[in-house]
Amino acid sequence: MEEATFQITIQVAGHRFPLNIRRDEEILYRDAAKALKEQIDSYQKRHPNLPYETILVMVAYHFAVTCERDKYREDIDPIVKTLELLDKELDRSLVE
Repeated sequence: MEEATFQITIQVAGHRFPLNIRRDEEILYRDAAKALKEQIDSYQKRHPNLPYETILVMVAYHFAVTCERDKYREDIDPIVKTLELLDKELDRSLVE
């Protein structure tokens, strides 16, 4: 059964976007818009002479790198957990 959706309006970079989303994802969408605004503001303060379009590209690239970094972390997480278990086993066998 499909969950009911409702409409919110998000403002990003001076544009308003009506979105139909699931209620349990509202905070995700609002937090994403807030994070985007904060990054745009931050880049504009650090680079006041750059055109707005360039700022938007830099911010998009920032978030793309963040996404790739998160994917990398997800990829190695099972390996790290396995290594931690092996380390504990090794410690136990050395104590015995």
